[in-house]
Amino acid sequence: MKEKISPVNLIKRLIVFCIGQLILALGVVIAVKSALGASPTTGIPNVIYQILLSKGNTSLGLGTITTAIYCVYILVQFLILRRDFKLHMLLEIAVSFIFGYFLSLGQGILSFIPAPESYVMRLVYLIISIPIMALGIAVYVTPQISPAPAEGVTAAMSQKTGWPVPRCLLIFDVAIVAVAVALSLIFFHGLVGVREGTIICALTLGPVMKPIMSVIQKPLMDFCGTQTKRAAAMAQAEAAAFDPGKLIITVDWEFGSSGDILAYDIAEKLGAKVYSNDELVSMEIEESGLPERFVTEHEKLMRHSAVYDYSTYAYMIQQTLDPLDELYAAQVRVLRRIAKEEKRAVILGHCGNYILRDDPNCFKIFVHADRKDRVARSERRHNLDEEAAEKAMHATNRSRSKYHQDFTGEMWGQARYYDMTLSLSAFTRDNSSPLVVDAIERWKAGNKDHHTKYSTQE
Repeated sequence: MKEKISPVNLIKRLIVFCIGQLILALGVVIAVKSALGASPTTGIPNVIYQILLSKGNTSLGLGTITTAIYCVYILVQFLILRRDFKLHMLLEIAVSFIFGYFLSLGQGILSFIPAPESYVMRLVYLIISIPIMALGIAVYVTPQISPAPAEGVTAAMSQKTGWPVPRCLLIFDVAIVAVAVALSLIFFHGLVGVREGTIICALTLGPVMKPIMSVIQKPLMDFCGTQTKRAAAMAQAEAAAFDPGKLIITVDWEFGSSGDILAYDIAEKLGAKVYSNDELVSMEIEESGLPERFVTEHEKLMRHSAVYDYSTYAYMIQQTLDPLDELYAAQVRVLRRIAKEEKRAVILGHCGNYILRDDPNCFKIFVHADRKDRVARSERRHNLDEEAAEKAMHATNRSRSKYHQDFTGEMWGQARYYDMTLSLSAFTRDNSSPLVVDAIERWKAGNKDHHTKYSTQE
């Protein structure tokens, strides 16, 4: 079903889109002035612009050349898709002309800025341009009007080959940079218009854009009347209502703290079903339709920040749902379905404390322990030496923390996000489970009284 957009929201989206394009154009102009190269997608237009300047031809500006090259990208997209090319993709022509116009306007606005002479000042220009370009991209993708032509080619490649978007983006970026380098070598016998700055932009735009998005995305989307692809996917999940006969417990724990063992002890005492990591992964694979290998290895991806940030950036500029977002949306639906269907259940990890944060039947626990205790337990339980235990502990906790924070915006393990935090250094396994069960029963009794009171008042 197509989204209905009110005239007012459409105007708001167009305004935000154009503001983003202007900001991006200003960033590109500053990068071009650095003479170290701009982003990969503007590499070919910039080299052609420099070639024309060297021949004394100033009738064609950077904006006009960029519009022409972007239209070539649209033609490439059509040749890749052929019958699968959709009419709405022609909106990319308008995007090409809008961005080209703002590039020309940006050159006029920033004409007072002198071209830097020293290499240090060139680097300064480049460093200044990167957050400006990142901000421009973050703003113009928010209204979800249309991807740029370069992103259209990337999407077409992904659609036809079945390769993931980040791989296609990397291939396309390398291809157009190679063409730009070839043009530069042919006409200048050296690198002009595409240099180390092009590579720096390609590697840093994603990581720089990420914190910017975290600040501006929500207010801009509220203004435009849009929502993230992740939020739209998660909206399919149904929240639970209070049920005095229901008890759902989520357990998160530091690696080596034995929190998962405690979870099984609690479940046994309460007669609850345990949903382990393996069982939840199987359910999420079925729910999301994603390949098993992707789902089981997503934590490994999260450990490599540069790879993950590039992947996130690729999907963000495509204005499509990242497979990790698809996985998280499936995770939300699975956990909420468990909370709805089960009378008593213990859920291990998987952002359960956040996903079920508004569920009145859910009690959230975090288990931790002193470092030396965690190392010793990891050595015994996983048959590791001290160094290997330290590495496993650090890598696992880091990936859990990063995944949790990226998808929930909350710091993993902070006490305020749980109903109970427990140190298994301060308490032994034998005396901790009765303590937790007693706390849960007390919480449940108070919870029941609270809801009975307010339902009576209503």
